[in-house]
Amino acid sequence: MQNSEKLFTILILFFGLAVAFLLASNAETPAIVETAVIRDISPELGSINLNFSIFDSVLLKKLKVFGIIPVNPGQTGRDDPFRPF
Repeated sequence: MQNSEKLFTILILFFGLAVAFLLASNAETPAIVETAVIRDISPELGSINLNFSIFDSVLLKKLKVFGIIPVNPGQTGRDDPFRPF
């Protein structure tokens, strides 16, 4: 046999094995089972009080915005980062 015939035979065997593997793996997948359980919300969660007084802090109110909002896009690196310099 010539080299091209050997290569062609090996490729056919490889793809045949790949297709057989895919068919076998798909046949063994179990059915999807719903595992979600609906539970009642516990009474402790209903009685939680959130404290938002942190937003009234003097330090928080002194924060300033620096720069331009929204940020204007500039030059963003090289076109091809894998190309040598």
